[in-house]
Amino acid sequence: MTTGRFTAGRIVIAFAAVLGVAQAHPAATPAGSAIESAIVLPGATNEVAGVAAEYAYIRKNFPGWKPGMQALLRQNGRQYDRIELTDPDGARRAVFFDITAWFGK
Repeated sequence: MTTGRFTAGRIVIAFAAVLGVAQAHPAATPAGSAIESAIVLPGATNEVAGVAAEYAYIRKNFPGWKPGMQALLRQNGRQYDRIELTDPDGARRAVFFDITAWFGK
């Protein structure tokens, strides 16, 4: 299944190990702006549904922003997607999703 120029399958551009990430207080970190506040997508039970839900979340919460590089991160036995976003003016940020529940399914 294709959504725009992104496939709903597992496309992982980079694999990374995250070591020594500072712990942040969840209330001080906006949802999805760090691994510690990674977004969990309810209802995603497999990779096709999970990836589609990630991009739907981005479209809804970051209108006009374009997804770029994506990385699979592993920390403390959990898996995360980190997706870089660029706004129309060229500003960049990353959004993190906790994909542990549906990764590899």
